[in-house]
Amino acid sequence: MRGLLTGVAIGLAIIALAVLGGRWWLDQRVTELLARRYDVPLTPLAVPTDSASRAEGERQAWLHGCHGCHDSQLQGKVFLDEPRVMRVVTPNIPEVIASYNDAELARLIRHGVRRNGTGVVAMPVGTFYETSDLDLGRIIAHLRAAPRVTKTLPPTRLYLLAKLAVLRGELLPEAATMDHRAPRLGDRSDTTQAWRGEYLAKSICGECHGPTLHGHLEAPPLARAMGYSAAEFTSLMLDGRSRDGRDLPLMGRTARSRFVRFTKQEIAAIYGYLMVMPTTPQHAAATPVSR
Repeated sequence: MRGLLTGVAIGLAIIALAVLGGRWWLDQRVTELLARRYDVPLTPLAVPTDSASRAEGERQAWLHGCHGCHDSQLQGKVFLDEPRVMRVVTPNIPEVIASYNDAELARLIRHGVRRNGTGVVAMPVGTFYETSDLDLGRIIAHLRAAPRVTKTLPPTRLYLLAKLAVLRGELLPEAATMDHRAPRLGDRSDTTQAWRGEYLAKSICGECHGPTLHGHLEAPPLARAMGYSAAEFTSLMLDGRSRDGRDLPLMGRTARSRFVRFTKQEIAAIYGYLMVMPTTPQHAAATPVSR
């Protein structure tokens, strides 16, 4: 009997060591994947200093979700706390960007690449990539003007399920999968209402509905807007209500906190584009850049 118990104890010890060894390997591998550096060059960007540009930058920042993710005063918050998955804590923007010059900050926002070359996780970089130099410059002007207030925040944590997602390539920095050389919507010389609608839809709505606007996770494809009249679509965008008057939970919160800052002309441009946009996704090949 004693020999049997000794054998069981040894077996359990071996299993425990194997489990611990596996967790150690997983932690090391995840650390390596998240520490990769991305060789994205810095590009100069003009940042205005006048009050009108800062005011427009604030409107753009709200529309793009900066205040939704980083708190109304941009001082960071616990954005997501899912037991056994991950805790995402958005940083205090005024504190973080104090050490960035404008070109570095533009690269961080558009490409998701920090000063040290590593990529950020859980930031909608793809939609910011599409922004024009003018809009991005105004947003940066607003971020620079935000008061710097110290706020104690817990660190972001990845738990077992999130680490496994990183290992499977499902939770990598967007810098690892996006095409850093793709043509940018905001760079077009087109100033038509059709272009404006596509630009606004893809650079703002694409955060939830996917880069092609054909749906992502729980967000439906925006082709559904074809069933809305212009008046119904305006109500959807400003109040988050469906055609039959239902309050759509996520859209409702987004509309009332962010999209109320759209002008009626901007909503009309988005609606016009959604009426004619391709009905099937057109994917572009990604060009990872790393070193």
